[in-house]
Amino acid sequence: MYKLLIVDDEKMIRMGIKSGIDWPSLGIKEVFTAASAKEALDVIKNEEPQIMLTDISMREMSGLTLIDRIRRDKTEEDIRILVLTGYDRFEYARECVKLGVQNFLLKPVDEEELVKNVREQIEALEKIRTKRELDQANLRAEGAKQQAAMEYFLRDLIHQRANAEDACPRELLSEKERPMQIAILLPEVYMDKEKKSDCDFQQLTVKNLCMDMVDARRAGFTFADDDGKIIVAFYTEGSRQNVMERVEELNEVLENECEIRPRVVLGSEAESIATLFVSYNDALYLLEQERRGFREIIRQSSEQSREQLIQDIFREFRHAMAVNIADGNRVMHIYEKFSQATKSYNLSQAQVQKWCFDIASGVYFAYITETGEAVDNRVELLMKTLMGADKEEALEMTSMFIQKLVFREGQEQHEIVTQAKRYIDEHLESELSVARLAEMFYVSANYFSRLFKKVTGEGCNEYIVKKRIKKSKILLETTTIKAGKIALMVGYNDTNYFSLAFKKHTGMSPTKYREMVQKQ
Repeated sequence: MYKLLIVDDEKMIRMGIKSGIDWPSLGIKEVFTAASAKEALDVIKNEEPQIMLTDISMREMSGLTLIDRIRRDKTEEDIRILVLTGYDRFEYARECVKLGVQNFLLKPVDEEELVKNVREQIEALEKIRTKRELDQANLRAEGAKQQAAMEYFLRDLIHQRANAEDACPRELLSEKERPMQIAILLPEVYMDKEKKSDCDFQQLTVKNLCMDMVDARRAGFTFADDDGKIIVAFYTEGSRQNVMERVEELNEVLENECEIRPRVVLGSEAESIATLFVSYNDALYLLEQERRGFREIIRQSSEQSREQLIQDIFREFRHAMAVNIADGNRVMHIYEKFSQATKSYNLSQAQVQKWCFDIASGVYFAYITETGEAVDNRVELLMKTLMGADKEEALEMTSMFIQKLVFREGQEQHEIVTQAKRYIDEHLESELSVARLAEMFYVSANYFSRLFKKVTGEGCNEYIVKKRIKKSKILLETTTIKAGKIALMVGYNDTNYFSLAFKKHTGMSPTKYREMVQKQ
């Protein structure tokens, strides 16, 4: 479905065109109007219509100037333009051709003529969309071949069937000397034993999320070993986060998107890709020791001082509030527990002031880190206020500080999710991932993932999968395109992953689904 914009400074004309035609039957889902060229530019910027009908003679800015402004940024593949005018002048028609206008119609335009022209533009847009999808599908197919070659090489490398000098893929050539560290994600922790197809689908979902969070950021590579365990080789330099922090971030996203939190075993740091197998073998050794009951020695709580115990507990509160920053209700629930704990441990006024400030500043840091909002002086103001407050006042002021922080952007948060859903719906054939969408809205992947689930009730990755399956069903029902090509057209590089996802959501393979529809 497409969007259409009508631009005319005469209200009767633009509203008559808007209400006088059955636009949905043509494939137009939204019709916008603008009374001036300036207003039209705003609509184009915010709504991105694919078809525009515009008058030429308007006050302030003419239709020709408007078209010229549009064509500086948008091609005929982005927006199709039909000109409506009451002047049959050759100069206008010639200028319209130069500016890439699709047709030049005289007022009063016949309804059938207008419908015919709009339908032609929709057909042209459909051809453009199909060509783009096929072009992107071909690019993805080539990318999938390169990815597969790289994974085979890394698998052979860690199992010592190859060395770094053997036919190293192009993607790794410039990275051969960078230090790396292996992380093994334990599949038995999260795989569903009851149904193998679901198990395989979840395994591939986890692998793809790892690739979005690591490979797409050029922070390392994701592949599988001979046993099918997911392996992530992290670069240990060139990142503001260490490997442990990146593993924790990855686990947070997996928990939000898949409701799993796989255990991770880290190997030693390898000096270069040539010794990556050492890091892998070290991780395997640690895994085996754990399975035999090996545990790190941990002191009993009774041996710790009361002060240390209290510090550990309040650090847990601070951490829990920071990682749930996208869920205001959850943050305030944890804060209530913190407030109760200060009374249970009978902390002094100075201790309450210190922990209130520590927790508030920790939550604030998490907030600006996750949302990208500019730093201001609100923490400094809170500190000055806390200095003269008693215990009850300190707890109340800190509560107000955190509430204003986590609830003040509620409307904006919903707008982020609304825009993200709209972008997903309109770009299903493109590379879509939690990490890339988060970058579009200048927030962290963890924050975006938690926010999307909080607002919609489902993970962003699951939403993308459902939309892609819905589109693939339409293509299977209405075309003879092969299932493998459809997989690429709806954004799946891995046709096996597409088949598993389709079967999970429909109960049958793409081929069986098409056969069923044809019989009906």
